[in-house]
Amino acid sequence: MLKVLAALAVGAVLAGVASVAVVNVAAPTAEPPNKPLYNYGDR
Repeated sequence: MLKVLAALAVGAVLAGVASVAVVNVAAPTAEPPNKPLYNYGDR
């Protein structure tokens, strides 16, 4: 019985880690726009 509970605990931890990894891969990283911070015109 203890082995079954240990296996369930390990499985739950691995499932949590896997779900976090999938969410991090699926979410695109925001890239900064390739523009100057301030537009001062032709100065």
